[in-house]
Amino acid sequence: MNIPITAFQNDDGSFTIVSNALHFVTEGNTLEEALKNAREAAGCHIEGLEKAGDTEEKSYLDGLDHSLNTFITV
Repeated sequence: MNIPITAFQNDDGSFTIVSNALHFVTEGNTLEEALKNAREAAGCHIEGLEKAGDTEEKSYLDGLDHSLNTFITV
């Protein structure tokens, strides 16, 4: 599943990643670390949706694969 994200480089050189689709913000000292943290956060969120049986939000997320954004693969 592809999740749209936005990455920002901070003044101190670290990175912040925001996912409006899954409503999370995560950071890392490097872009690679921030992306790793984003994948982990997205995976936990999706796992929670599946356990809760939230099919409406899961359907919304499935439709994101076809939008124009920067993505991470979870």
